[in-house]
Amino acid sequence: MKKQSLPFIGRNKLWIIVSLSTIVVLSALFYFFTLYQEVMNSKTEHFDDVRTLAMENTSLDVIHSIERFHGDQLYYVLDGETNDNQASLLYMYQVEEEWEYDMYNKESFYSEDVLLSEWRDRCTSCEFSGSNVGIDNGFPVLEIKYFDTTDRLVYEHVILEDKSHYRLTLNPSFQ
Repeated sequence: MKKQSLPFIGRNKLWIIVSLSTIVVLSALFYFFTLYQEVMNSKTEHFDDVRTLAMENTSLDVIHSIERFHGDQLYYVLDGETNDNQASLLYMYQVEEEWEYDMYNKESFYSEDVLLSEWRDRCTSCEFSGSNVGIDNGFPVLEIKYFDTTDRLVYEHVILEDKSHYRLTLNPSFQ
């Protein structure tokens, strides 16, 4: 025997499925957007505390920028000036519960622009991905991230004092 139902019930089921699917997709989008915002905010949430600690415990008088650098541990890199107007880099890191401070005079270093210009001359067919100042093995470095001609991700560390450099090349795992 043929099932008899009203024609609007079929359209009603379709409407319910489309509505529920839309709600699920919108909820997932909202969740991932909120998660992304929380992750991005967590990267800078301690900057005010770091700024306060640096101003109280070092001779920095003006702080121009704060960045994070992940070397053998998490470093906060502060670019600023001391109270005698000397351009300085301050590296802050935690050992157990105590903060450690390493301050360097920027005048004894090569500038980031000079180092990037020389890198571009060495690697003309590379795709630049970014750079940041950090510290590695106790030496202030400029970390240059780029893709080489074979699409491998390369981290090149250039020591700020003498322009010597070394590379870490990563092969993509999906090949």
